[in-house]
Amino acid sequence: MSVITRMERKVPIIIPKLNFLLKRLPLHQLKRKEVEDYLARQMAGFRGEQSMNYFYRYLPQDQIEFLHNIRIIHQDYYFQMDTLIITPHFILILEIKNIAGHLYFDNLFSQVIRIHDGKKESFDDPIQQVERQAFHLSEVLKNKKVPFIPIETLVVVTNPKTLVESAPGHTDAIHRVIKSPDLKKRFDLLTNKHTKEVLSKMEIKKMKRLLNKLHTPYDPDVCSLFQIDKSELMKGVFCPSCELILNRTKRSWYCTNCDQHFKKAHIQAIKDYAVLISDHITNKDFKEFLNLPSSSISYHLLRALNLPYTGSTKDRTYLLHSLIDDLYSS
Repeated sequence: MSVITRMERKVPIIIPKLNFLLKRLPLHQLKRKEVEDYLARQMAGFRGEQSMNYFYRYLPQDQIEFLHNIRIIHQDYYFQMDTLIITPHFILILEIKNIAGHLYFDNLFSQVIRIHDGKKESFDDPIQQVERQAFHLSEVLKNKKVPFIPIETLVVVTNPKTLVESAPGHTDAIHRVIKSPDLKKRFDLLTNKHTKEVLSKMEIKKMKRLLNKLHTPYDPDVCSLFQIDKSELMKGVFCPSCELILNRTKRSWYCTNCDQHFKKAHIQAIKDYAVLISDHITNKDFKEFLNLPSSSISYHLLRALNLPYTGSTKDRTYLLHSLIDDLYSS
């Protein structure tokens, strides 16, 4: 799967998957708050990254290429870059932070201290984080015999109300931490610093293709991520309007709360199954997950979906990839 290029940025697959999980997770489940907090952080990060599109417009679009959320394996571990800008003269990695409050960059202990709503907490230093990304990227490019090109890094704080300060003499923070509106100014300074053209337009596109090929999206099993037993997930077909469990009537699904009938509400339920449990399903599993009264009903509902399958009628397994392709392409 390739990443989005130019300025567009797609929704990370982890966000819809977490929403699917929360829909099926009982309100009393002990990990629910942890999942909600993690989703909130993912959403805040994505909004911060999206907000950068406004400022990317001021960069020389005809000379550069954007790549977002590039995730590459190196030395047995993955490293991920929020935004990569390839220019003829240098590569720029942006580590984008949408963090509210008062941020203090402390070089003595390699940390960022945040004060927000009366709470004081410490985060890993994003300056060092993006430096590590630059190291791994340079090693990957060297291993792929790509000509040497300087790699620059910036930490971009996107929340306009965030107060940013640093320890006295913390030159890295002074030179490499910016607010979003300063991107063009810092980009121009880097362009003036690196005057030698290293990559032609063709070579820039070649590098983009290489990084796309090396890219592996972050697509975890969200139940395993939070150590949630899949048997704890709520079964049944949910009402599209109020999200209560529907009852199966003769030829449709009925919501007693909305007093409405839905013919195809089970399609979303099987999508939930594909995302949270498995990308294939048997008639027995379908019947149990949808709380259907008989194997005959589940067989006819599954057959009507025209899904690809393996096996004979008795031991048939239906493949669900086609139902969730839109999650990966949107």
